[in-house]
Amino acid sequence: MNFNLKGLKIAIIGGSDPCAEILDILTGPGLAKLDIQVLMVADTLANTTGVTRAREIGIPTSTDYAHVCNLGNVDLILKLKNDEILACILEKVNSERVSIIDLDTYRAMSFISFLKTEEEKIRVREKICNTKVCREDIVDLFDDFSNRMIEISDQKNTFLMTEREDLMEVEKELSQIIQGSMIPTFIINNEHILTHWNRACEELTGHDAYELVGTDRQWVPFRSAKRPTMADVIVGQMSEADVRKYYGSSWRKSKIIKEAYEAEEFFPHLGESGKWIFFTAAPIKSPDGKIIGAIETLRDQTEDKKAQQEIELQDQELSKLYEKYKTSEEKYRSLFNNNPNPIFIIDQQTLEILDINHRVENDYGYSKVELLGRPFLEMGDQGDETIKAGLMGLKTGQAILFTKKRHYKKPKLAFFVNMKVVNATYSHRDVLIASTTDITESVEKETQLIQAGKLATLGTMAAGMAHEINQPLNVIQICADLMLKMMKKGIAIPDDELTMMAKDIIDNVARASGVIKHVRDFARQSERDLKKLNLNDPIKDVFKVLGHQLTVHSVQVTLDLDTDLPEIRAEHNRLEQVFINLVTNAIDAMDEKSDRSQEGVEKKLVIKTFTDGQQVIATVSDTGIGMSDTVKQKIFEPFFTTKETGKGTGLGTSISFGIIKDYGGIIEIESAEGEGACFTIKFPIIE
Repeated sequence: MNFNLKGLKIAIIGGSDPCAEILDILTGPGLAKLDIQVLMVADTLANTTGVTRAREIGIPTSTDYAHVCNLGNVDLILKLKNDEILACILEKVNSERVSIIDLDTYRAMSFISFLKTEEEKIRVREKICNTKVCREDIVDLFDDFSNRMIEISDQKNTFLMTEREDLMEVEKELSQIIQGSMIPTFIINNEHILTHWNRACEELTGHDAYELVGTDRQWVPFRSAKRPTMADVIVGQMSEADVRKYYGSSWRKSKIIKEAYEAEEFFPHLGESGKWIFFTAAPIKSPDGKIIGAIETLRDQTEDKKAQQEIELQDQELSKLYEKYKTSEEKYRSLFNNNPNPIFIIDQQTLEILDINHRVENDYGYSKVELLGRPFLEMGDQGDETIKAGLMGLKTGQAILFTKKRHYKKPKLAFFVNMKVVNATYSHRDVLIASTTDITESVEKETQLIQAGKLATLGTMAAGMAHEINQPLNVIQICADLMLKMMKKGIAIPDDELTMMAKDIIDNVARASGVIKHVRDFARQSERDLKKLNLNDPIKDVFKVLGHQLTVHSVQVTLDLDTDLPEIRAEHNRLEQVFINLVTNAIDAMDEKSDRSQEGVEKKLVIKTFTDGQQVIATVSDTGIGMSDTVKQKIFEPFFTTKETGKGTGLGTSISFGIIKDYGGIIEIESAEGEGACFTIKFPIIE
């Protein structure tokens, strides 16, 4: 970085901490002879360090970036802030006359070093030009200048080392996320070298990471001869004709992820008798859009295929049995015992087990003798009062469905079932007939889908997390720099000031640590464990990670939360995911309306909680683009999205609908095109 500063008229966009330091140097005595003018500092946030410093020294400030473009005599614009709206605004600047320097964190540090170097050069030049200077003075000046340059270089090296350590920490975090995922995943770089092979991949293929990582042998677990994996197809940017050459008609373009491919194929080399695998590969791109690698995920479909075949066979068998034994009790007993689902006959008064079919013995692992006379509630979570209340309140001829309930096989092995119970007559007595269906695999896949939604949401949270961590780090750096400067100058720091700075450092370390812990807790995959909670808590946590995005998008937020809400039974982590989805969708809807409108659009987000005595209710309303009746009917369908290709997966509202339904809740929409939308969520109060 080297150019002539003399007589420059400068405007600064972005009032972060580097802005304040740049202002102090540009307007200080060291560069006074260069006649530099700072015309304006612009930032949408009016109380940042740089904006505050500008006001103190009499430099005009603005919260509208467009004011910078209207400055007729500006020579140089220093851009210290990344904001999507800036690209459109700065296009209006005459680039032939005005220079624009984009200063990220590192470049800002380099620019400050350049300014300090210019100060030193001017100081040394003035002393050398003094006619009274002697050779010894020149030597001293040279030594002083050299030491100052070394000090500036050391500062840059320290900054680069810190940046490198931060990048290594991010890489470590990403590796932990990939390794901790239950979805088999591997990653290759742009040279087709395998860089990640997670534990789930090891379990699925039987090949350890140490055998393959660092090589281009990612094909080995799947093929008997070398052939491109789907990730290699992405990195190699193969034509569709070449893809068909390797995958025939089994592949297709992904409907969820832009530029991704997916396929399903049988691999005879996996496991003892081969496996059906559904796999998806997507590109990993650099900020400039170049493909620098690819990620491939795998899903074992073998059990699904077997289950489908078994169901078809069972349907055929049941049809034959039904035709063969239509009338006699023996026919019904045969159907009872050969039903593909476990069936319990339960005493209506005591809820003890009176009879079971053979499928109960096969699926639960208990003999008929062990179960007869045993309380039916012991088959599941005895603390689940909803089941007992539902069974005891069942009237003759009525039926009730319980979804995703935990049951236990012998010896105390947990699995999930859907359970349908009907009040009927059996052997001339009123009984309850309960039929259960094992949905463990479906629940696990749903959990994985919810976890995948969380990982996608982390992309949205990343900007907020970076902003929230940056603030305390800046405070810590300022305190540390101040202490070092005073110590180097031999200035004693008063005890009260030292205590205050130490307290600032401790408070901001705690703040940064809290943000990191919150993101880790959110990213962690949670088991289905319903607990009592206050609905306000997950709503408040949303703004720990989305507060910065709301500010950047100029959204006015109103929280009207009832402080005396009754408790509901749910999971904090998943409810937070629901409200993150609703808030991010509201931001997108308001941005879209703003983009379409030629006049200014007021962006308002209002979240309320209250109770009607029977339910806890939350409403999330926005002033966005709104929805047509057609969109409202399809909004909760998986993969349905109104966003541009690549900007939405269509899973957010679908996942949210499933989570709300799991907790006995409902979600309703009120919206019209161009008039915003209001989502109303209702949960039953714990009795």
